[in-house]
Amino acid sequence: MKMKVKGFTLIELLIVVSLIGIIAAIVIPNLMAALHKGKQKASIGDMKTIGTAVEAYMVDTSMAPGGGAVALVVDLQPYLQSFYLAHLPIRDGWSTPFHYQSGAEGLDQAYYSIFSYGRDKNPSPIDIANTNYIVDNMLIFDNDICFSNGMFTYTPKVK
Repeated sequence: MKMKVKGFTLIELLIVVSLIGIIAAIVIPNLMAALHKGKQKASIGDMKTIGTAVEAYMVDTSMAPGGGAVALVVDLQPYLQSFYLAHLPIRDGWSTPFHYQSGAEGLDQAYYSIFSYGRDKNPSPIDIANTNYIVDNMLIFDNDICFSNGMFTYTPKVK
């Protein structure tokens, strides 16, 4: 009497492993893009929050906090923490500190800018403070983001 052995053949196992590999090759890049897009959106939201607090401070004092400073956002805590914001976001979605710049434009105008350097954590070679440049591709996460005077002046284009 012949016994029938049940199990998978080597070919069947190779086919299953190759299918899993193909599926992983498709899914992983999309997952990484979704994770970075979430970090980008969180950074944009935090920058809006900081900008709103800076605007409220400017309404009360007629000047931007820091008085001509180029610093990290954490240096804004004495100006904004507790009265204008319960919690000041100090890092972007990629755990890089936000950068803040303020100064005087003319005699009675004040300006401020909040920067996130994106995934690569390096400032762009473009002079961001003097540019109204909009990035067309939202999936390039190395692009810098700049929030100045109540609006994004350098940001991935939101569709």
